[in-house]
Amino acid sequence: MNVKRTKLLIFCDWFAPAFKAGGPIRSIVNFVDRFKDHYDIHIFTSDRDINDKKPFKHIEVDHWLEKEGYHIWYYSPGTMSYKKVKSVIAEINPDKIYLNSMFSNMIKPMAAAYRSGRLIIAPRGMLKRSALAVKPIKKFMYLRLIKLMGMAPYLSFHSTGEGETKDIKRFFSKARRIVLAPNLPVAVNKNLSTAEKASGKLRIVFVGRLHPIKKLDFLLNALTMAKGDIALDIVATREDAEYWRKCKKQIGKLQFKIDINNYIDLPHAKIKSLLEKANLFVLPTEGENFGHAIFEALAVGCPVLISDQTPWQNLQVKKAGIDLSLSDISGFTKAIQSFVDMGDAEWQEYRKGALALAQDYENNLEALAQYNQLFENAE
Repeated sequence: MNVKRTKLLIFCDWFAPAFKAGGPIRSIVNFVDRFKDHYDIHIFTSDRDINDKKPFKHIEVDHWLEKEGYHIWYYSPGTMSYKKVKSVIAEINPDKIYLNSMFSNMIKPMAAAYRSGRLIIAPRGMLKRSALAVKPIKKFMYLRLIKLMGMAPYLSFHSTGEGETKDIKRFFSKARRIVLAPNLPVAVNKNLSTAEKASGKLRIVFVGRLHPIKKLDFLLNALTMAKGDIALDIVATREDAEYWRKCKKQIGKLQFKIDINNYIDLPHAKIKSLLEKANLFVLPTEGENFGHAIFEALAVGCPVLISDQTPWQNLQVKKAGIDLSLSDISGFTKAIQSFVDMGDAEWQEYRKGALALAQDYENNLEALAQYNQLFENAE
């Protein structure tokens, strides 16, 4: 007997092969990969990556495509109208309508479906104070509009952590429902690769968007006082052109003492090999809802040096890395120097700790039960 699967209609700004918007794309791609056999999934998304002027190559647009285990519609610019959103909802008639964002084009499906009781919103960290500080007037006007339209009592939310639950309640105290279900990460390596580290040498990798919130400039400043044979791989997606110009000036001054390689707009599939070659992942971010790039480093056994503004805390106790306050740049320099000076034996301990932390997270996931609560039991 065939059991009817819950039908999900997902609205998201970008989906694979898009990769430049980072975490929100990884969140939904990993969800679909993990649950496409459990749910009947339809995705409505853009035909190009963030800030791109051209659509994806070799992908048909403006009609439903059948993929392995799910359906997807890549819409062309200007076609995601309120009328179109309404017609897609009517055509698919989903059990649940899921918005993989709080802002951007999501106001259209929100307005079209909020009274249906089927709507679930995943803020993806966009209600964090650090995220709201970027273009704050526009975002607060948007949130004010939702309140004025009286949407809040109809809205259900997908929170990925206790901190995000607090952020949601801060703006939507009358929300219909908030369900906690963790972010779904990439698969974790079962074993460490064979690699060694010599004292006095360090290969660092930075993975993030070229945006002030990721603080590449902070890392570059922290490196100015570090000593040793240091290499830095910058894996970044274009976003803020002026910020990137500022960083390139810093890179120019540093290149006489540090070997710096820029991998701009590198497809996500190629990042893992760089993480596996690195001795240390560094991301002094102002805030992460989950930190997919951080997890992907841990998942291959690469120790991490990050700010204390992520869910990944007390790393040194776990011998998985170091988390520090952004108020002390010298602390980051000292941490980097400690890894430069570190010999192979101690570094291997950090590798083991990083991989163990990722494996523990994966082993403790009760993902199916939590997502079933989110989608199948939501009233």
